[in-house]
Amino acid sequence: MATASPLHGYAVYADRLEDFWGRRDNVQQYQRTFSIMGCPVEMTSNQAGVLDSIDYSAPQYSSAPAHGGSSMRFQWVVRAPAQDPGPPPEHPAEHMQYTGHGHWLNLHFGLWGNAFADLRGGLVTAVITPQLAARPDLISRGLLNTLLNNLLTAHGFAMLHATGLVRGNRLLILMAPHNSGKSTTALRLTLSRQFQLLSDSQVYVTRTERGPQVTGFPVGRGKLRRDMLPHFPGLQRLLTPEQVRDETKFVLDLRALDPALVCETAVFPEHVDWCLLSRSDRPETTLRPATAGEIWQAVIDNSIHYDERPPWEANLHQIAPLVEMARFHHLEIGTDGDGIVRKVMEIGDLS
Repeated sequence: MATASPLHGYAVYADRLEDFWGRRDNVQQYQRTFSIMGCPVEMTSNQAGVLDSIDYSAPQYSSAPAHGGSSMRFQWVVRAPAQDPGPPPEHPAEHMQYTGHGHWLNLHFGLWGNAFADLRGGLVTAVITPQLAARPDLISRGLLNTLLNNLLTAHGFAMLHATGLVRGNRLLILMAPHNSGKSTTALRLTLSRQFQLLSDSQVYVTRTERGPQVTGFPVGRGKLRRDMLPHFPGLQRLLTPEQVRDETKFVLDLRALDPALVCETAVFPEHVDWCLLSRSDRPETTLRPATAGEIWQAVIDNSIHYDERPPWEANLHQIAPLVEMARFHHLEIGTDGDGIVRKVMEIGDLS
């Protein structure tokens, strides 16, 4: 007499089988799709609330035409650890360990989560605690934005640590060492309504048939040092403290002040002015020519920092057309805020 095969009876035995790896609980049953700078992104999770992190991250990236190439995929698994780690910290960067080699990156967020990114494949797999899953704002700030930024550079977007301001078909780029007054200058220029702010942190460049496309992250957000706050008394109610490196800065979302101050979309500039910014204790602001060599040195010092040649060269290759079409300046800002705006408006045909 034939014996019934157990292979056809999984439904009968399923409840008796130990889910050792949590595969049943980890089923990615919730899904959202969105676009980052024209790149399609798919995000899934076993808990719906994690997907709310998109609502914090997506508005911080410029909108842009569809970008060719593969999509990016995120898998978020929420799983309780063996021991309760408690609530996640408010400043994730202080607890993050960044590890990478070749085409992979790993972000280890202390006891609260881990995310592994295959940059070439465009796939991120993250395992996070329920405590972190309940804070989509921290997921966005601590993990998602960093992962998206690195995936963008792997998808043909070159990154510059710079400020981008837009006036019509013109792009103004400010580059400066840390705490040189770049952010304050950008805010003055924006509040003067002579420019829109694209980004005060990261500017992205990619080649297109229309020429260099310039986008930003985080869009429309400026930062002020504590000692600069008295110069902007009317903004105090809109400022949010944020830990940046080893100090607290105060973030202004210009959308909350006036959306017209923000450049939300990708820019295809016809004219570019590139300023190497420094500051002095004198009231007056001065302007003098810079050289292409000085600009390239600043680009190298303020672009991606990879210890491998191919991504480093690819990044500079994307930026080159923007440098080639630019005029170069040294902008030494003085203490007179209005004078800074007047001097910048003297550049070329800006006025």
